[in-house]
Amino acid sequence: VDRLLALVKNLLDLRKIEQGKMEYNFEVVNIVDVIKRMGDDLSLLVKKKNLEYKFEAADIDLKARIDVQRFTQVIQNIIDNAIKYTDTGWIKVSVKKQDADALVCVSDSGRGMSKEMLAKLFGQFSRDSEAAKAKEGTGLGLFIAKQIVLAHQGEIWAESDGEKKGSKFCVKLPLYAVK
Repeated sequence: VDRLLALVKNLLDLRKIEQGKMEYNFEVVNIVDVIKRMGDDLSLLVKKKNLEYKFEAADIDLKARIDVQRFTQVIQNIIDNAIKYTDTGWIKVSVKKQDADALVCVSDSGRGMSKEMLAKLFGQFSRDSEAAKAKEGTGLGLFIAKQIVLAHQGEIWAESDGEKKGSKFCVKLPLYAVK
């Protein structure tokens, strides 16, 4: 039921994005708190797979203007993928200030990706053929995540040194500046 619900939600979000009707409720919040809470919520999944989970925040108060629900959807998708594609090892979530931006990175010791996969990773229905055989998914999560991050005036990207060498996903958002 959860998988079907997630599929329907992704398809509805995709439709809203395509029609330019995705709604956002922006508010100024401390994103460190939002991300830490999310990691705490996912800790059961991490423990179930016997993975080491680490959260690091160089700054404890980084305010950004975000839609909390949509931003949470992005980071949760990235952490969920890290859990899904890491069979042994670790997952690390870090948050820090970088110039006038907040930089959130999720790194793992998992499956990693080829350069070819990195190039098409944020496209619609984009999935690695080997991963698709072993893991369930629609290939929409990262496409939707990218659209949400762009609506937040941010950037999202992935890095990997190759297959079986882990991955790193980063989201950069502008920090809220008091005027």
